[in-house]
Amino acid sequence: MSDNNELISIIVPIYNVQKYLDRCMKTLLNQTYRNIEIILVDDESPDECPKMCEEYTKIDQRVKVIHKKNGGLGFARNSGLEIAQGKYIIFVDSDDYVTENMCHLLYEAAKKYEADVVYGGIFYADGEKIKESKVVTKERVWKGKQEVKDLLLDFIATEPNEKKDTIMEVSVWKALFRKKVFDEYDISFVSERQFISEDVIFDIDYLSKCNCVVAIPEPVYFYCVNPNSLSKVFRTDRFNKVKKLYKEILKKLIPIYGEELSNRRGDRFLIARARTNARQIIRHEKIIGKNKMMKALHNICEDQDMNEIFQRYPIHLLPLKYRLVAYLMKYRCYHLLKIILGR
Repeated sequence: MSDNNELISIIVPIYNVQKYLDRCMKTLLNQTYRNIEIILVDDESPDECPKMCEEYTKIDQRVKVIHKKNGGLGFARNSGLEIAQGKYIIFVDSDDYVTENMCHLLYEAAKKYEADVVYGGIFYADGEKIKESKVVTKERVWKGKQEVKDLLLDFIATEPNEKKDTIMEVSVWKALFRKKVFDEYDISFVSERQFISEDVIFDIDYLSKCNCVVAIPEPVYFYCVNPNSLSKVFRTDRFNKVKKLYKEILKKLIPIYGEELSNRRGDRFLIARARTNARQIIRHEKIIGKNKMMKALHNICEDQDMNEIFQRYPIHLLPLKYRLVAYLMKYRCYHLLKIILGR
């Protein structure tokens, strides 16, 4: 195997995951690509995780541990980046796990194309149910500033007539990144406590500095449905945070793409996130109650930013299933909205 030359740093933020940590670590320690360092970032976990992390350093010398004051996922990743020695970086959430050839597959693609980032496919794991999700059906390369610039926009949201809201799911945990890009441009993560998705902000900061992006069809990551996970828990304040994220996205995109294009993509981003949030609210009616559910739906559909978007955005160009929901939200047809999104 030709891939044992360059070090890959795998950064694993850890908080309250003692039930899942062994599963995750087993797949990391058994990587077919051996030249790795595993950086466990204990984010002041209240369970047995700090002790478990120390035990792993005794089992394998490639494991390093950072114990830090609790600051959230984004800042935990930053702590890992500060000590990472690898030429490449991989981020793994500790309640998920990976294929044992993940590093090898991503690294081979990175070397083949001199890529700044390589994305793999994923498996969605819900108990015994596992569903494969490919980023691409065959290997794909975006080379040069303009191609990557166009890709970045599609990461945020596509044009109105496209079937999917985005070209691929925004997340950092199925990818391999070149460390040099982090260092040269001083790129780091914001806190998910500030924005609902720190990965979106990161993608803009990182991809805007890239010359080559690769996606491979092979799944490399098992995303596990853990009801207690930070990214998988329902929050009643989610839409307010989504709006904050939307405004930050526009602030970053407009200097690169101009107002018209940035607003069009940003508008579809917010419409898509509002639809997802409305679906979550409706499906949690039994937990939060009908009154809270209706109040939350009103909060979305009667929002000033949403109303302005609905006035200017070409809803009629959206795919039928998205167009219908957008019109129901625009005209505040709550009963029909509940029927459509509650299915």
